[in-house]
Amino acid sequence: MTVARRLEKRTALVTGAGNGIGRACALALGAHGARVMVNDLGTSEFGQGRSSAAADATVAAIRAAGGNAEANHESVADPAGCRGAVDATIEAFGRVDIVVACAGAILDGSLAASDESYHGLVDLFLSQKFWLARACVPAMAERGWGRLITTTSELARGQHGSPVGAAVFGGVISLTKAIAHERRGTGVTANCLAPGAATRLHEVARPQFEQGLKSGLLTEQDWTSYVNTPPPEYVAPIVCWLCTDEASAVTGEVFHAAGGVLGVWSPYEHRRTAHRGDHHTTAPWTLEELDQIVPRVLLA
Repeated sequence: MTVARRLEKRTALVTGAGNGIGRACALALGAHGARVMVNDLGTSEFGQGRSSAAADATVAAIRAAGGNAEANHESVADPAGCRGAVDATIEAFGRVDIVVACAGAILDGSLAASDESYHGLVDLFLSQKFWLARACVPAMAERGWGRLITTTSELARGQHGSPVGAAVFGGVISLTKAIAHERRGTGVTANCLAPGAATRLHEVARPQFEQGLKSGLLTEQDWTSYVNTPPPEYVAPIVCWLCTDEASAVTGEVFHAAGGVLGVWSPYEHRRTAHRGDHHTTAPWTLEELDQIVPRVLLA
C-alpha cells in the first residue's frame, strides 16, 4: 500500500521512540515524509540503565523504508536533556515542526512511593512536556505552524489507583489544554493522546493488573481490555493525522486510540449548578441547605 507523504518537509522530534508507541509514531511519521529525530535514552522498562541500541534501531528502520532520521540519546527527564534533544533536531534538520512526547517508564505512583519515585514520575511524564513545549512552541508560533502531541493515560481519570500517576497525567491534560488556548490562532495546535497499546511497559504491568482484579480495584472488563490490548501500530495514525494541515483546527483535545477504537474525551465543564439569588449579595450557603442541595441537585 502506498502511503501519501502528507508530512513532506516537516521535522518531528519523537521522545521514547526506541520502543512501543514512540517507535510506532516515529516510523509512521517517517513513512509520511517527515524528517524524524528519534530520541530514546535506552533504559529498561523501569527507567534503569541506558543504551543507544533502541533509538539506533528505529533510525535504521526509518532509513530502510526510505525515510530520513537521526538518533538522539538524551534523557528528557530533565530540562537540559530536553533542550539538548531540541538543539540536536535543529542542528540536523533546521527546525522543530512537530513534537510527540512519548517517553516513559514504570515508576511507583502509589501513596507509598518514595520521594525519588514521586519526582521521577513528575519529571518524566509531566515536566518533560513542559520543557519540550517551552523550547519549541514559541518558535513554532513565530513561523505560524506547529504541532505538540503529549501522551497521557487512563490513570488521569483516577479510576485505576496510582494517585501520583493520576495527578501527573491529569496535569499533562491541563498543561496541553492551556497551551492550546494560549496559542490558538497562531497555527500551533496542542493535543493529548491517551493510547491503549500492548507495549513492553504494558506487559510488565500484568502483575499489577492481576492484583487489582483480585482486590476488586479493577473489574473483569478492565482485565479483558488489558489482555486484548492491540499493538501500538494502531495508535500512530491519529498522531500523524493531527500533524497534518487538515487538523489545523483541532486543538486542546484528548484522543483515545486502541486498535480499531478511536475516541475523544469529554472536556472539563460544570455538570450541574445550584443558584441562590444574586451571588454578590446573598448570604453564604448554610450546611443544612447543602445537606439538601449537594445530593439532590449537584450529584443527582
